[in-house]
This record gives sequence, structure tokens and C-alpha cells, in this order.
Amino acid sequence: MCCKFLNLFCLSGLFIIFLACNSEDVLPPQQVGSVIEVFERGELTRSEVIERMNELDGSLIAQYDVRFFALTYRTTYMGNPIDTRGLIIVPQGVSEANLLMYTHGTELPSEILGANDISPSNYAGEMDKNRDVRNMGLGWASAGYVVFLPDYIGYGITIGTDHPYMYMQEMFISNFDGLLAAKEFISNQTTLSYDNRLFLAGWSQGGAASLSTHRYIQEQYPDEFNILGSSHLAGPHNFERFHDDMMGRGGEEVTIMPIFSWAVYSINKFSELKRPTDQLYNYPVFDQMSSIFTPSGDPEIVFKGYFRSRALSGIDQEYRNVLRRNSNHTGWTPTGKVVLHHGDEDQIVPYYNSIDARDGLSAAGADLEFYTYPGGGHTSELGNFIINTTLEFDQLK
Repeated sequence: MCCKFLNLFCLSGLFIIFLACNSEDVLPPQQVGSVIEVFERGELTRSEVIERMNELDGSLIAQYDVRFFALTYRTTYMGNPIDTRGLIIVPQGVSEANLLMYTHGTELPSEILGANDISPSNYAGEMDKNRDVRNMGLGWASAGYVVFLPDYIGYGITIGTDHPYMYMQEMFISNFDGLLAAKEFISNQTTLSYDNRLFLAGWSQGGAASLSTHRYIQEQYPDEFNILGSSHLAGPHNFERFHDDMMGRGGEEVTIMPIFSWAVYSINKFSELKRPTDQLYNYPVFDQMSSIFTPSGDPEIVFKGYFRSRALSGIDQEYRNVLRRNSNHTGWTPTGKVVLHHGDEDQIVPYYNSIDARDGLSAAGADLEFYTYPGGGHTSELGNFIINTTLEFDQLK
């Protein structure tokens, strides 16, 4: 849940016009998880990769030249077929594929506010665009991993479609289908040998997505991938507690209210709840952007009192069940190693999220490592995250 865009919410008079998807468009028959199109985006030498990494000294991990491709693949969105994209980065000079999926942090889903510059599949080797691709994507690929970075539904070629923000079950569907497409790409478009080994990593929203993907794959599709390890920076893993923390600050100005409001809108829309938004909000909310542009940072002003009180008290059991299901800090035993990272001064995603995940998963018998970064904030520890994840994953190959 990246904070770099929060200052944008003071803008007034901004009207966002989205291109709606034509519900009458009929996609040709295609299996979900299959590759539709491949576009080569570019290639970079090791030294060029290092030049593009600004969160750390890239020479600490970069070893190989890389090539990268936009991968269009078939998935489903709210039960209907849709095509989306991701970026796959292939190291040159390796013989085996160690597939690593990186899921990125929160970004505003608006072309006007720069969403095209952060959609991984649009990256073409620029020096200044898409921090996540340049640092995590290029870095780990140059370290020897085949890195897949999904755009997410609502970005790239699906811009204008509501993104299932922070609702892990819906996010998982397209990300998992992207992994299937990445596996097909490795088999058909490269000479690399591949034995289904998989590494997962993510930051912020993507940290919650990567941990939930670890869970869902091992529980639902254990024959598709062998998860050797997953690494997660500052993810809201205990989403139920995080929700109650933000929703319960009545009379306060919650800094992240715009994206918290978006999360509430999203879990209502994409879960079985699907309640009219006038039952949730004190102001008109008709799409994801209107949920983001809140009239206040105070949850008492943003949300209906009846909805808020019932959600916090637990009387609204249906809503409470969705929050609990959206939390992955406990209730399962990971196969493969879990690595958690968090700065203990994080003001966006509180530190307790990783503490709770450490305690819950360790109690369940997980092989787990926890990196605490003293004084670290939400965006300050990307370099440490990249280096320590590389060290951890290299030991698991």
C-alpha cells in the first residue's frame, strides 16, 4: 500500500474518464492461463541493469544480461474471461529456470495519474520509470531468476476496469493464471529446463498478495508448482486487524484513508457481499476512483455509522467473515520457507502485520525468517528487501 501518491488527493476539480469494457465483446475460445501474445520489450546488459537500479548498489546481486517480454494471457475477472498482461524477464547465460513472481505495491489505477508508467508490461528499459521493475524485476532477473511481474487487472491493457484492490481471492486468480502462462512461455519460448520450482515475493499490497498466493497454490494447485520460498515486505497480512485499526479511528485523520476506503469498496464489490455503496458510505461512491477521493480522512465522516459500528462490533458477521478470509497470518502451515520483512516505524502498513504473521505461521510449524529494520518506514527498506531476499532464495535453489 505504497504512499508515494497520497499528496495527489489534495487535487480538486479532477475528473477521471475511464474507457469501459464492452460487455458485448466476445473473446475467442482460449484456456485460462494460456499465452495469447508475446512482445519483446527489450534487452539490457548487466551494467545497464545496474545503472537502472536506484534502491541499492545493483552490482551486489546483478550477474547476467537480461531480455524482457510483455506476456498477454487469458484469465477470468469476476467469473468472466478477460485478457491481461505481465512482464517476464529472462536472464541470459543460465540453463535452468528458477521462476520468481513479484507482485507490486499500491498504485493509482488512473492513466491521468501515471498508471501506464507503472504497469510492468509497459516497461521498455527506461532509466526512470517503474521503480519495481527496475529494482526488483531487473535485479532478481540479473541475479539468475526468471521474473514474472503481473500488471494486475485494472492496469495495462485492462485500465479502466475496477482493480480488486486488497481482495486476495480475486487477485489470486489472474496472478496464478499469469504464472501458468509464464510456465508455458518458459517451455515454448526458451531453452531453459524447468521443474516447477517457484519463488514468490511482494511489497505492501503485493506482500499480502504474495503470501496469499503461497497459501492458495499449495492448498488448491499443489501439482502445478513447487514453492521453495516466499518473501514479503510490509504486507497487511492480518487484514482483519488492519481493517479494525483504520476503521476504529473515529474522530481522527487517517493518513491512508483514500486507499483504505478503496480496499473497503473492493472487498465489498468482489466478495459475495456486493452491497449498495450507499449502505457503506456517507458520500456518493459509484466506482473505485470515487471511493479513493474521500471527503475526509476521518472514518466517521467517510463511512455510514450503522455500517461502521456493526462491522467493528462483529454484529455484521457476514462482513467479518470476509475480513477474516482476507487475512493470511494464521490458519495454515506453509510448505517452503517464508521470509518476512518490515520496518518497525512503518506508518502505512503497521509493523504488527508482520509480527502477527511471524507468530501465527511459526506456531503452525512454518520454516520462517523475520527481518526487522529498526527505524524503517514503508518505502525505505526496498534495498534491504532485495538483498536479503536474494540471499534467502539463493540458499533454497
